Amino acid sequence: MTDITNTKIKSATKAKKVTVPLSTDFTELRTQASLQQMKGAPFMMASVVIWSLVTVIWMMPWELGVKNTLMTYAPALLIPLVLLFSKIIGAHVFRDIRNPFNKLGFLCVLNQNLYLLIMMWAYSNCPGAALMIFGMIFGAHLLPFSWVYNSKTYLVMSLVTTFGTTAVSIFLPAVYIPLFLALCQIVTSTCLLVECGNLKRSQKTKVEL
Repeated sequence: MTDITNTKIKSATKAKKVTVPLSTDFTELRTQASLQQMKGAPFMMASVVIWSLVTVIWMMPWELGVKNTLMTYAPALLIPLVLLFSKIIGAHVFRDIRNPFNKLGFLCVLNQNLYLLIMMWAYSNCPGAALMIFGMIFGAHLLPFSWVYNSKTYLVMSLVTTFGTTAVSIFLPAVYIPLFLALCQIVTSTCLLVECGNLKRSQKTKVEL
């Protein structure tokens, strides 16, 4: 009787260790990542707050060096804000790391940090251009997500943000650059949430069929 009980316990333990096999279907993996991470919407929503903060910084009557310094500290709020917005909209940005699209999405986020070295150079050698360069780097780094999440929003807004930042820096005072970027991120976040809603409905229709 004891042997039978031990056998059952061992079997139950093995059953708990069994993981659900990961799909090998390319489209299905991308769809799963898009739905889990809500196409990266929490990151875009966090960016709205960060660029709004940078706008406030640039409205202050401080020296350029102080503004640039505070601007470089602002992105430190990214992860806490991402976790907050993920909870609000029900996204899971750090779940299921087995899915290669989840890994790729996070890698694209980290990739921006390499380009920030250009901004740091401007901070020391051309401080007046640091804000513009920061905005252009941010806009440009959105482009790969158009493929990762199969999203037209990222494609369009990456171009609008990058070229728009250049235009604003030429024709308007610097304070309008972060304001423009914050508005762009509001549009991006809204469009991504709409895309996710459409994707959920299409997946639900497929299941029902």
